[in-house]
Amino acid sequence: MKFANPSFLFLIFALPVVALLLYAREKRRTVLRERFAAARLHPMIISHLSRQRRVVGALLFLSGLAAAILAGARPQWGYEDRRIVSAGIDLIIAVDVSKSMLAEDYKPNRLGRAKELLQNILWSLKGDRVGIVAFAGDAAVVCPLTADYAMAKAALQGLDTTSVSKPGTDIGRALDVAMGALELAAQGDKVIVLLTDGEDHGGQAVAMAEKAAKAGVRIYCIGIGTSQGMPIPEEGGYKVDKQGRVVSTRLDFETLTRIAELTKGSAYKANPAGFAEIQPILSEIEQMQHRGEQETVFRIYRERFPWFIGLALSLLILEMFIFETRRSPEGLTE
Repeated sequence: MKFANPSFLFLIFALPVVALLLYAREKRRTVLRERFAAARLHPMIISHLSRQRRVVGALLFLSGLAAAILAGARPQWGYEDRRIVSAGIDLIIAVDVSKSMLAEDYKPNRLGRAKELLQNILWSLKGDRVGIVAFAGDAAVVCPLTADYAMAKAALQGLDTTSVSKPGTDIGRALDVAMGALELAAQGDKVIVLLTDGEDHGGQAVAMAEKAAKAGVRIYCIGIGTSQGMPIPEEGGYKVDKQGRVVSTRLDFETLTRIAELTKGSAYKANPAGFAEIQPILSEIEQMQHRGEQETVFRIYRERFPWFIGLALSLLILEMFIFETRRSPEGLTE
């Protein structure tokens, strides 16, 4: 037998104190009775419980408390061994949510297409932890590393161009925040999947990729957009510059390729439909999973505290019903 909360057992030492208090209460009742009436009248005013039954009741009460204390200590005996296989991959998905992701060269737009692709990556994960980073001119962790894929999917679906208030596209900042999330909580191999149109306004993307390479982080890039350029939808039309000219957004695939190569990852262009572009990424992640698989054996002890809770309740209820029919007047002569 073992106890999950052994500190509860120290309460056992309080039982003698409770017993002394019960004894003192009984003595005080006796003194009060003697002051109140003559000894021959005591049977008429004494509690309907006999002395023997009051003693039994006190013992039941103390035993019930002891059983409750043991239940609080959570006794355990008997066990089963459970084996858990961990793939050992920690994956951060960094999603571009800048205004340029509203361009409609993909349907319904770049951001909508990005969510479709990343959703399928989440569906394909098995036993890995995943986190979500949203970025534009700044970056923020919207879902920390977790094995709760439902939470990660909800965070991904909730992304829009208001998820990050600062405008622009700073890929370097996105990689910095993603690596910070990995350093904070990562346990296995570290992977970043970066999905963006590649227009980097921060100028630190390559430098951060070099830092990621030194930290052993592998980056896979998915470029979404066309090299010809597309206008950025805004309310009432398209975004224009100070001169009134329509602003176009183009895919900078060269930067994404450079980032991926520095970290021994790969870069792919998103297709207008289907999921062929993510298959090579999933294949490489799967290979990393097999290399990093670890089997852990957990010994789970069986909880037995419900038995003691039941015993405690039974003893305390029984103590409540310990009574004796009141004595009749004839009993005064006995």
